[in-house]
Amino acid sequence: MDRGTTVLVFEAPLGSYLYRNALQLRERILRRPLGLNVSAEELTDDTVRQHFCAVDCGSVVGTVSLRPLDETTLHLKQMAVTEQKRATGIGSHLVAHVEHWGACAGFRLMITHARLDAEGFYLKHGYAREGGAFLEKSIPHVRLTKRLA
Repeated sequence: MDRGTTVLVFEAPLGSYLYRNALQLRERILRRPLGLNVSAEELTDDTVRQHFCAVDCGSVVGTVSLRPLDETTLHLKQMAVTEQKRATGIGSHLVAHVEHWGACAGFRLMITHARLDAEGFYLKHGYAREGGAFLEKSIPHVRLTKRLA
């Protein structure tokens, strides 16, 4: 992260102040550019996920959530960082945090469906592409996986 930047990652329990701010960030970054809003289906899915936020000077600047697929596999979802804080290491910090959290909780595999323009970020963090591109929320994505330590 940038020198002088102190960003902390917190779990954001469903319905909490942090969760509500993360939800607003997800909608602004991931949905509005596509002409979409966070759907009722996504909100229902939120109830079975662990949510995490990166907080800088009291503001939520990044978010990610994890959905267990089975006893050993987590699905990393809804990764977003504010436009002003991209390329500062916050995304890397969030990914490292949730990978550590997952490994400590006994999970062995992390998967994500990344937008094509984010694939390089995940490859840089040790994820491997599986298969070709597919459409999700009307834009191309790829499936990426990583074994957790």
